[in-house]
Amino acid sequence: MKKKIIITLLIGITMTFTGCSKQEIHSIDMNREEGTKTQTYQENNTEYDIAQNDTEQESYSQEISDNAQSKEISDSIQNNEMSQELSGSASNNETTQDLYTEFIQDMVSMTVDENFLQDNSKIFNLKPGESYTFTTLGEYVNTNYLNPEYSTKTSYDNAQYAYLESSDNHTRILLVKFSGLGIYAPEDDSFVVYVIAENQGKLYLTNSYECWARSYTKACKNGLLVSYGSGGAGDHLEAVSAILMNGKAVDIYATETLSGWWANYINEAIYNEVFAENEDILFSVMVHSIGDKTLHTYDLSECTGEQLRMCETYINRCRDEVGVNWVTEEDVQKAIQERCGALSIDDKLIAQQEEVEWKNIQ
Repeated sequence: MKKKIIITLLIGITMTFTGCSKQEIHSIDMNREEGTKTQTYQENNTEYDIAQNDTEQESYSQEISDNAQSKEISDSIQNNEMSQELSGSASNNETTQDLYTEFIQDMVSMTVDENFLQDNSKIFNLKPGESYTFTTLGEYVNTNYLNPEYSTKTSYDNAQYAYLESSDNHTRILLVKFSGLGIYAPEDDSFVVYVIAENQGKLYLTNSYECWARSYTKACKNGLLVSYGSGGAGDHLEAVSAILMNGKAVDIYATETLSGWWANYINEAIYNEVFAENEDILFSVMVHSIGDKTLHTYDLSECTGEQLRMCETYINRCRDEVGVNWVTEEDVQKAIQERCGALSIDDKLIAQQEEVEWKNIQ
């Protein structure tokens, strides 16, 4: 529209300019015949200009029409490609879901991944390359955990399943849980969870974890596994790992909190020299394992008077004599963010720990 207006104005300007030229020619040129020739020339030029502008306008209109058609074709191609991509993605998701459902219904098997960790403390292991249905996996659980020498039970109490999304790209992953295993003590409601992922139309067992009286792992909908454990009254562990799209678990960070006497794990010799036999020290040191980094922080908020002086002496000697790297909490959070970045995981997921929904397998 803007170009049409400009063209119209140009036509008007051309005609006005031509009219002025005609007047000037008549006033200057005394030869009527010559004036007539000049006037005719100017009028012909005016007609030429108008015709030329009309041609340009038609050309521009055609160009707009052609561009519009090209855009429609381009948009149509892009929409078709997007539609096919979404359709393919939906098809893949449906295929994966079908496989998970069929496994739970004992219709298809899963294969133990080649990198599935072996536990040397167990008599029986799920061997890489071997295949199991839901039923045969349950039979393995009974054989591995319910030893007749120590238990009167012959079968797990119940089985459940849940889904989570991988932390790196939201791929659906299947979890299968078998409960009532007496890992730590009889009737301790301990359980084992198996992580199963789809790859090119097949199911693979990629990971597993156990939960019992002194160890618990919460599976979150966003793919995080948040674990808690205890090595004693003053030794507590919190760890966060993530399930990736291939079903593999990767560590994000682990923090071991050592309180009171357990702080001697940092350096027992220095601890004994500083605190002697004083076992009522109220302070904590934290050991953070983040990727290939080990960072140390401490908390002296409950220390007062002489205890505070001794705690500060212990902290300083551990730094100066054995090279313990004491850092701030901000340093720890920065290292966690860097670790998440290296794993292509949004570090904001760590604050979102909604547990998966477990459903009974009939």
